Amino acid sequence: MNITVTGSIGNVSRPLIQTLVASGHQVQVISSSPDRAVEIRALGATPLIGALEDEAFILNAFQASDAVYTMIPPHFHTPDYNRFVQNVGKNYARAISQARVQYVVNLSSVGSVLAGRPPLLGYQSLEAWLSALTDVHVLHLRPAGFYSNFYGSISMIHHQGILGNNVDGDVDLVMSHPDDIAEAAAEAFNTLSFQGSTAVNIISDQKTGHELAAVLGASIGRPDLRWVTLSDQLLLSALVQNGIQADVAQHYMVDMGIAIGQGLLDDYYQNSTEQVFGRRSFSEFATEFAKVYQTTVS
Repeated sequence: MNITVTGSIGNVSRPLIQTLVASGHQVQVISSSPDRAVEIRALGATPLIGALEDEAFILNAFQASDAVYTMIPPHFHTPDYNRFVQNVGKNYARAISQARVQYVVNLSSVGSVLAGRPPLLGYQSLEAWLSALTDVHVLHLRPAGFYSNFYGSISMIHHQGILGNNVDGDVDLVMSHPDDIAEAAAEAFNTLSFQGSTAVNIISDQKTGHELAAVLGASIGRPDLRWVTLSDQLLLSALVQNGIQADVAQHYMVDMGIAIGQGLLDDYYQNSTEQVFGRRSFSEFATEFAKVYQTTVS
């Protein structure tokens, strides 16, 4: 089968590409960086270098594809990330329709279920556009926070001995391993068992902030590592100081923490009838984290 993968060779796309190639599929990979072409070829796939905002490029990339994997890459330095998401999503939907792609696996977010609320509004729109397409089978993968996001906290852990977010340390946090997302996508492409428009919740593990700090602390030899609840404003300021645009930081990070604290996602999970997929525990990830941590701080 001819499959086009968006997302270059990121945390999810890389293992997905490897699995699809090993399964005998012809894989094309869209990347905005020419520097990625060599590595994409080394994975056994064909690189397609261009911008997701370029509608003609996306249409050409999707031509002759039996299936596509869609995702919106992080672009946290744009002043209006939601507009970026909307533009890319519209390009995907138009290209899928015009190229007559039959199967789509779309990386969405659990935040997409918070209809009308600030977190991840663009993902709500993308799901709606893809689900409205005719003669296309669409599977939406809805992960929660990625395990790999904790790599961004290595400096804070090393220098301050804390993990921090605007969620209380006693609140349960649902999380997803990128490899679980990739496995769910690969299984969908290999079996083509999804029909119409459906969704799968990717839930790898669930722990409180205090439990997360204890697990990561034990893995790196820092048993004193603790979870600190940050105010919304302090988190926003820290994100902006790290180079993230204020609009992105507010609506895609701070507001998500607020939604979690209000129990909105917990309500969704308790009432959801969607299939659940996830195999890799946070303790398993902690072993991976420890290796990266030691390499980074040594």
